[in-house]
Amino acid sequence: MKKEPHSVRYAFCAMRGPRGLMEDQFGRDPQVRYLRRVFARMEQKQSELLERIGVVQTDYRLKRVREATLKHFEKAWMLASRKGVVETEDEIGDLYVLCLARILSGNRISVPGELLPSNAKINDVVAEVFK
Repeated sequence: MKKEPHSVRYAFCAMRGPRGLMEDQFGRDPQVRYLRRVFARMEQKQSELLERIGVVQTDYRLKRVREATLKHFEKAWMLASRKGVVETEDEIGDLYVLCLARILSGNRISVPGELLPSNAKINDVVAEVFK
């Protein structure tokens, strides 16, 4: 019996299907599907905004900006949820983009106001978080 030099054997895993591939066991859960849609919308809106202001995804400043945005977004999402301000994936994406724009502006990357969502209730939540 000849062994291949780089072959690897895997132990049995309950999440592996008949072909040894990982199955998405959580994809059926409605809450997981909802959160996946929310995060996909946030990523889409972030990419659109960055493209419109001319910032490439590989800009070295974005790591720090994204970390700060996430910190503020989590606070804003909790506050907005308590107030009943955000209900759809699109509104949550708008909330994220507004937080991102604030952080970008704080890092000397200008974001024209006409590129931002104009939902007054969401703007009020973001202003409250950034006080």
